[in-house]
Amino acid sequence: MTNCRYHHHHHPINTHLHDNCDQEHQHDHDHSNIKDKKLLTISFIITFVVMIVEIIGGIYANSLALISDAVHMFTHSFALGLSLFAIVISAKNPNDAKTFGYFRAEILAAFINGITIALSVVWIIYEAIIRLLNPTEILATTTIIIAFVGLIVNIITGLILLKANHDNINIKSAFLHMMADAISSVAIVLGAVVIYFTNWYIIDTLLAVFVAIIIAKWAKGLLSDSIHVLLEGSPFDASELKRGILKEFPYIKDIHDIHCWEISHNYYYLTCHIVLDKIDEELYNQTILDVSEFLEHRFGIGHTTIQVEKD
Repeated sequence: MTNCRYHHHHHPINTHLHDNCDQEHQHDHDHSNIKDKKLLTISFIITFVVMIVEIIGGIYANSLALISDAVHMFTHSFALGLSLFAIVISAKNPNDAKTFGYFRAEILAAFINGITIALSVVWIIYEAIIRLLNPTEILATTTIIIAFVGLIVNIITGLILLKANHDNINIKSAFLHMMADAISSVAIVLGAVVIYFTNWYIIDTLLAVFVAIIIAKWAKGLLSDSIHVLLEGSPFDASELKRGILKEFPYIKDIHDIHCWEISHNYYYLTCHIVLDKIDEELYNQTILDVSEFLEHRFGIGHTTIQVEKD
């Protein structure tokens, strides 16, 4: 296994390992994304085709309900298309302008998908309030048919995406989009069935609010995770990193100015200053090598820039 680390100091040691690590991560990233890209493509095609069929069918049958559901399908196509586009972009190699590459494209896509899921919650709540204030008759049979079709499509795409890598926040965001609509479709079908037999129209509003609460929780988690990465939040607690290093290497006096951040899933960088009682070339170099190896194996931080200082 290649030790993926780069040591920033006055006597460079094995600086080529940083490039090897980038190449290794790029290879692993590309390999894992091949499957995800294929699954997202299949899901996107299914959703897009159903959307087109509903538009054509809605225009032909003059059905506003079908056209409305087609618009809803468009939001799913957008989410899947965005996630797919992000995977394609993230595979591009780093360059002088984008030295970390385009891995963050997937985090950005997850953030945008989180926003769209949150907006769907606002829309559901708005519709629920409008219907509560102005109860209207619901065409139960038509609603059941359309919602059931949407549910089947979401179940199919959901099962497809279930096989993808859910540790990847981009894939997770696309999957949650499908899950959010699937649970909405289930609620709509249940509500329409109850209305069909009882004419109890308020059930539609109550189920809508229940669904909105569940989706809001998913959106909050997705937005929180993606914002944390975009704002350079540390994937590890800095005090935990410090304690771990000081415990492992008792001769190190102190470690400070710790900065750790995540480029994409399992792609971590760290910079820090280490204080020693004395500095000779052998101790200097060995400390950097040992601490870098420790961080890689204990925390999975493969890219480190370490500055050694004398107390």
